[in-house]
Formats: sequence, structure tokens, C-alpha cells
Amino acid sequence: MTSATSKKIAYIAASQFKESFYEPSPTVGYVFLGNHLPYTNENIPSAIIDSIADEKNSWDNMIAAKKITGNDVEFVIPRVGWTSSTKYKQYDDVVSFDELLTGNTSLNVKPMYVMTSRRDVYKCLSNNASANSTVEPSGDYTSSNGNIATSDGYIWKYMFNVKPSNKFLTNTWIPVPTSTAQLDYSVSPIGVVDGELSTIVVTNSGSNYYENNVSVTLLFTAGCTILTLANTTNVAANMSITGVGIAPATHISSIDVPNNRITLSTTTTSAGGGGTTANQLSLATRIYVDGDGTSITATPVVNAAGYVTKVTVSTIGIGYSRANAFVYGTGSNATLRCILGPKYGHAQNSAKELGANNVMVAVKIGEIDSSENGKISANTTFRQYGVFVDPHKYGSAAVVSQANANSVVAFTTDISVEGTTPPYSLDEFVYQGTSPATASAYGFVVDQTSSIIKLTNVKGSFLTGFSLVGATSGTSRLVVGLGSPEFQPYSGDILYTENAVKTTRADGQAENIRLIVRF
Repeated sequence: MTSATSKKIAYIAASQFKESFYEPSPTVGYVFLGNHLPYTNENIPSAIIDSIADEKNSWDNMIAAKKITGNDVEFVIPRVGWTSSTKYKQYDDVVSFDELLTGNTSLNVKPMYVMTSRRDVYKCLSNNASANSTVEPSGDYTSSNGNIATSDGYIWKYMFNVKPSNKFLTNTWIPVPTSTAQLDYSVSPIGVVDGELSTIVVTNSGSNYYENNVSVTLLFTAGCTILTLANTTNVAANMSITGVGIAPATHISSIDVPNNRITLSTTTTSAGGGGTTANQLSLATRIYVDGDGTSITATPVVNAAGYVTKVTVSTIGIGYSRANAFVYGTGSNATLRCILGPKYGHAQNSAKELGANNVMVAVKIGEIDSSENGKISANTTFRQYGVFVDPHKYGSAAVVSQANANSVVAFTTDISVEGTTPPYSLDEFVYQGTSPATASAYGFVVDQTSSIIKLTNVKGSFLTGFSLVGATSGTSRLVVGLGSPEFQPYSGDILYTENAVKTTRADGQAENIRLIVRF
């Protein structure tokens, strides 16, 4: 028994995640910042795994969070920039998505799509029989339905354009639309054509395919279908024939070898023949496509040894749901395969076609002001960020709703202390009790004002009327008030966590947090 799991499963899961933030009753989710305490080695972030213990640690480390909106999530694919003298894999309907979307550095081969210097994204439909690309594609859906043929023999399909202001565009990721309705990506249904046939590949080169000029010994007039040749050597039925008096796209219907005669598929358009060199006709190996579409024009390339090496498609066919290509000429055994596009056409859903199973969440911290109206300290560091959903308000057993979910929340426990001095040290361990080892409640200072001490990693229950002691500074001040974090710790689900090197916040500074959720 054999089986295959479609890459579309990952795409569907990614779609559901993305849609959950802008549907009529959206998921309540946040990007959080956390961990202001130094690593053992500040240059090496601590390892993290998908465990209950690490999830609880992430909750304990949280400093603040900002709500995710529908505008903060987008499909992304790895950025593949066009580079000259590089081979790009061509789209192929019988090759797995994983293969088409994977490069090979040692062989100088890249996936089947590129982003150009103008931030246009193209899918490679033909790589000119595995040749290197030397001409950067240019153009969009307004010409040739977005099919861009370059002088190096490549055929590219215009997919979309990314504006430089797009917040999901980075040095390593490209945002990607899911439909032609996302006009901010410069897409249009004009470029989407069902049943495009742009590529025919040679599966067997065959042998003894010869192309030559033939002399027509007798004069002919317009309207003729039978011509008399000097001989029928290397002349075969169904070969293409061109020359003076021959209508375009004419081929040989049949051959009368004993009488050196050929019958044409189309009547002649003017007089010709007579045996002179000037009136010779050219015979060529011909490609015939049998299918339910129209318009395709394809020409084989035959080398001097008589082998069919590749097929050049000069006019892309349309409307094909099935197609078989045949080689007609003097030789034998050459076989071809037609590559058919996806249902509805290339560029109808760029995200699905380019294997987008990653979603970027991009949120700007400090967009209102550096502290987001006092919710996020501008006097601290952070080393962790991530995404959580469906938390509870502090002290509540119910999941927070869209109506009561604030856009920015703090996770600190705020301790009001008597007096205004002396201060505690940032990141200091503070506690209530007779010693740090026997503390009844403790936490770490993430920020402070003259009378409010903001703590993370709180354990135990602080009490008013007792002193808050700094383990390092020795500061001891009486607790006169208690403030709880916005959400109940551990009450939601953390979907993504990343440990990173230290970021130091400062007044007047904002941070663009971009993270990738993989499916």
C-alpha cells in the first residue's frame, strides 16, 4: 500500500489560522514580549521545547502583549531572489510540490519561483530544457496573460507584486496573496487563464530525425494540394512544409513514393516550384498536440545527430484539461509529455500554488508611543516573544471576548510601596519574608516608578503591611497596595515561542516583531 499526504493540508491549516483573526467572531490573540532576565550566556539564547514546564515559564516571563488584528497576519514564502546564471526548476504537474519548492545549492538550482529587483514574483513555467536563466523577467498580467518569454528561452508566469511598504516583506520572506481580489498585490483575473499549456518536455529523444530542403520539379499554381518532388528521400508524412506558395501551418498529408508526389494539408496560395534552388521548399519535424484546448504552437529542436532535444512553445495553448503531443518526422521513438496547469489557471491562488504553509504575524510594539500608554515598559530588555490566544481576564474562568480584550495589556504585578526612595535595581530579585530562601512571595523587577514596583515571575501572594526587600540592593519598603496583571497566568494557549538575543527598549523606540508560524 502506498499513500501521499497533500501539502494542501498544511495550507488549509495555515488558512484557518490566518482567517481566525479577521472572521466575524475573530480569535483573540496577542503577540507577547517576555524575559527581561539575562541568559547564562547572553550570546546564546536558552533552548526551548514544546512542554508544559516551558509554557508556564513563558507565562511567568511575560512583560506585556499587543493584540493581533486581521491586518497583522499574512501568508509568506521563503524569499528567492532572481540571480543570473542560475537554473530555476520549472513547474511540472507530475513532480511533487516539495521537489518544486526546494533548491539545491551545490547544483546551483533554485525553486520554481523568483522575486525580481522590482519585487515582481514569477513562477517558472519553462526553464528551456534545464538551462540557466540569464535574463531577469519583466512584465505583468497586462501582456500575454502574464506569460513572459525571455531571450534565454525561459517562460515565466507573472504572479504578483509586493509594494516596498508591505510590512511582511523581509530579507528572507515574501508575503503572498490568496486570490486575485487582493489588489494591493497588483493582481488581476486577466492573467489567470484556465488550461494554459506552456511547456512540452521531451521524454525520449528518438533518433534519425532529419530536416532538409526539397526541390519541386514541376511548377504549381495557387489552389494546388499535390506537388511533384525530385525525390522523397527523408520525406515523411505529417512533416511541416514551408516555402514560396505554401500556406502557413501546412504539413504533408500523405506521400506517393513511386511517383515522388506529396499531398498538402492546405492548398497552395501562389505559384511555385519548377526545380530551381530559389523555389525549394523546407521540411521540418512537426509537433502535433491532441487535446481539448486550442491555439498552441510548438516547434521541436533537432540536433545534427537527428535527436529531438527540446520543444519550444511559441504560442501558449488555452483551455486544455487533457493533452498529448506527438512528433512527426523521418525518425522514430521520440516521445513528449505536456505539462498542464492547475485547475482555474496559474496565479489564481498564488499562496496555494507556491506552497505557502507559513503565516507571518507582524506587530509593531510602541506604535502609540514607546510605552503604549504606559502598558509596556520602555526601561527594560526582552529576550522572548511569541503568540498566545484565548486568555482569561485576571480572576475569571471565562475566555476573554473581543469586546473586553484591550489592544495592549501588561503582565506585571504592580506593587505600591511607601515612600519614594531608595529604588530597587532593575532585574533584581525582590521578596517578602525573612530571607530569599524562605520567601513567602517573590518576583523580579522589570521596571519601577518612585512608588510602584513592576514585577514578573511572581510566585506566592504578596501582602500589604509587609516589606518588599531587594536581595541585591538591600532596599526595604513597606507594601501599601497590590495590582494584578491583565490576564490570568496560564489561562490561554501559547501557540508560538521564540528565544532571541537581548533587545533593549528605550524611550522613543518601537520594535517590529515578526514571527513565523509554520504548518
